[in-house]
Amino acid sequence: MLHDLQSRAGFVWVYHFDSDGRAHLLPRREMPDLALPEAEFVWIHLDLVHGRAKQWVADCTALPAEAQTLFLTQDDHQRLHHNRDFAWGITFDQIREVDSPADEMGMLHWIIADRFLLTGRRQAMQATRLTRDALEGGYRASSPVMLFERIIEFVIEDVAEAVMQLTEDTDSIEDHVIDERVSDEARRLGLIRRRTVRLHRQLNGLHQLFRRFSENASTRAAPETVKSAASRLLQRVDTMLTDVQIVQQRARLLQDEIASRLTAQTNSHLYVLSILTATLMPATLITGLFGVNTKGLPFLENEWGFVYVVILCALAALSVYLLLKRRDMIH
Repeated sequence: MLHDLQSRAGFVWVYHFDSDGRAHLLPRREMPDLALPEAEFVWIHLDLVHGRAKQWVADCTALPAEAQTLFLTQDDHQRLHHNRDFAWGITFDQIREVDSPADEMGMLHWIIADRFLLTGRRQAMQATRLTRDALEGGYRASSPVMLFERIIEFVIEDVAEAVMQLTEDTDSIEDHVIDERVSDEARRLGLIRRRTVRLHRQLNGLHQLFRRFSENASTRAAPETVKSAASRLLQRVDTMLTDVQIVQQRARLLQDEIASRLTAQTNSHLYVLSILTATLMPATLITGLFGVNTKGLPFLENEWGFVYVVILCALAALSVYLLLKRRDMIH
């Protein structure tokens, strides 16, 4: 059970930055403020499941009402809004398990101003954790926008790593298809396509956010640092979006090729079965006729009757086979 002041209030961590961009962790016994006198800016990370954290945000009169509403909402769509002094929104991030990233996405809520970066989440996130590790390792951030840009870069790097793994899996499946060693490749391709669709959906949403922001006429009123960061992030998101689309296209083509090969294999089996059926049909007819227990059947009293019937069946089957061969129906 955590009993320090920040934990009871729903603060995950609080960093304040000096004039050189160095991060210093605020002691857990102290309550933070959006503008610490001794700091150039602060980064406050909140647990939005915690009721006191949500109340703390609602009581911050320095925040725009629209930003407070979006920050506390449970909206699962990516958003980006701004005015002259603030930028706020929601972006996706990979959910983090105890010791590794999970294969699920969560939503990171954030508000940026000149002297603070306020972030919040409902599950542990990968990019924010990596950013904290970078700060503990000596990374310097000269502004809240630079720090937020680093968070989004970690998100993009996670996507890049996932795309690299998907590309390797696709290469492996492609080698198996070329070598005609297809076993469960169709199932693996289904997993790859499901993963790429999810990544494409998230990246496309991020791309639309930054693109609309850069093309919107009201963007002229946004802070210059925010506009510059959005432009740089848009370029990186576009690159990753292209990579995901390439993997998607390759997976789709491989699925079509596997389906085509399986169809050809099935048709080949049906072809063999059809030839056997057609070849044995006369023999089946003959045996059926001789199986009728009526008088007048030929060879009924002949001791070689069975041999004659077998020879007749073989000749009938051979005749049908030669007929199909002559008409090029057997390859």
